[in-house]
Amino acid sequence: MEIDNHVKREEVEKLIRNLMGGEECKKMREKAKHWKKEAEEATTVPNGSSSINLDSFINEMLQSNITL
Repeated sequence: MEIDNHVKREEVEKLIRNLMGGEECKKMREKAKHWKKEAEEATTVPNGSSSINLDSFINEMLQSNITL
């Protein structure tokens, strides 16, 4: 969405109403739901990507003999 330099009040109102309840709003809400689900799966599932990455990091640190 873009507004040029010669914007009119009616155009702004139309864009805001669309974002708050129109098709754009629906699309954004669906995307947000999708990414929320992805984030939950990555962090709460035992074999989620975050869990796998953390396990991998810990194993690398243990194998490298680095002391903190």
